[in-house]
Amino acid sequence: MKLLANFTKTFKENIRDWKIIILVIVFAPFFVYLMNMYLGNSGTTVYHIALLNHDKEGIFAKELIHEWKEIKTEENASILNLIPVSNSEAGKKMIIDRTADLFITIPAGFSTSFKHYTQSKKGMLSSLTSYGDPKNIRTMMAASFIDYTTYNFIGFRTGIQIPFNIQFETAGIQKKIRDFDLYVPTMLVLAIIMMLFTAGASIIREVEKETITRLSLSKLSSFEFMTAISLNQILIGIASLVLTLLAAYTVGFKTEGSIALLLLTGVITCFSVVSISIITTCFIRSMFGLLTIGCFPFFLLMFFSDCFMPLPKINLVNLFGNPFFLNDILPTATAVRVFNKILNYDSDIGDIGFELIWMAVLSGIYFVAGVLLFRRKYKY
Repeated sequence: MKLLANFTKTFKENIRDWKIIILVIVFAPFFVYLMNMYLGNSGTTVYHIALLNHDKEGIFAKELIHEWKEIKTEENASILNLIPVSNSEAGKKMIIDRTADLFITIPAGFSTSFKHYTQSKKGMLSSLTSYGDPKNIRTMMAASFIDYTTYNFIGFRTGIQIPFNIQFETAGIQKKIRDFDLYVPTMLVLAIIMMLFTAGASIIREVEKETITRLSLSKLSSFEFMTAISLNQILIGIASLVLTLLAAYTVGFKTEGSIALLLLTGVITCFSVVSISIITTCFIRSMFGLLTIGCFPFFLLMFFSDCFMPLPKINLVNLFGNPFFLNDILPTATAVRVFNKILNYDSDIGDIGFELIWMAVLSGIYFVAGVLLFRRKYKY
């Protein structure tokens, strides 16, 4: 009864602070639409190729350029966007400015050397020149498309067969995944991380108004107090999670993954963020502190959970055959990986069971640590 009464009290207080609830709930859906504006319109990544053709009249140069333009997806969308440039300086500047991923130069006499080789089978073809930034991963991908197509074209036109072939098999399910789809799991976790502020506000409110003293004198234990807050925040987190997923659906996101597993992962992730929020509030005493000092753990969670950008995976140990990465000390980092497996690869409980157990255990440890810190600070 005490737990239920405090749950109802906290729920009503959250409703009164409807502005912060709305801010938390709409934050991630807003970013879903923002990311869709940048990434959602194209079904696949388009690589921009600056092209300087010194062999404009050559038939073989024209055929090769045509082959590059014909690199398309199953939906008949072009992968390479060829941008003609007038000189080398313009092409190199585009690489530095990253308005192009690769700069290709077709030399004068390329078609002549091609024709001479096909007739005499002697000599060498004039070399193409590729210019790019090796630090840009898009450069390497664009070069792979260009090189593979060029070798195939030359092999076909000269009759030279390469006595080797590579069989490529795709991982996971056989469905097309857009760049935007890969960001949806991070948006779901971001929606839950925003609870750091609402959960903190529910605790700080009691401290700032000094009602925490009355609660400590009542028969309501600190564990029950935190449990009531956690249940309220899980409801807010799940609402934000569902709204974010619905926003993704409205802009074309599709999945056949288990919604039940998604919600289970969401509940555990919500619990983990609440637990971290409890620890955070043990070092602040006002709403001002929550909105200033509280931003530090928020950005830590967002950055090291791969919500900001993908981070290199530092493998510390293997647990029961499963890799344990450095940023997995944050359950939200594991949650991004689990959401991705569910939504984009239709993984079942057998594929994500270890991650779910790890998140639940780690969240429980953080929750207990938060309650103990809270008791020690407020003698509650």
